Amino acid sequence: MSTIAYGCPICNGLISLSILCPHCGETMEDHGRLLDMFAPYSPYRPIDDLKKTDGWIDEENHQCPHVVYCPQCDFSDTLMVAEVNLSAIYPDR
Repeated sequence: MSTIAYGCPICNGLISLSILCPHCGETMEDHGRLLDMFAPYSPYRPIDDLKKTDGWIDEENHQCPHVVYCPQCDFSDTLMVAEVNLSAIYPDR
């Protein structure tokens, strides 16, 4: 019995993030995974390991927190991106 591998469709390059700023309506920029900003070596730690200590309910809900920023009005927020079943997309991995 194989385990299901979940992953962020944005981090894995399956889709691009396109979201409008709720304050000014301009396109927001994806500044990457929130987990990568915790410490200098965070991007090199296993994602599921970080999810156990990040304070979000993201591992259980299969979500990837991304920081989004609006360069027009300086608004920033955390967007919870729904992870997808990568086992269904890449069955040989």
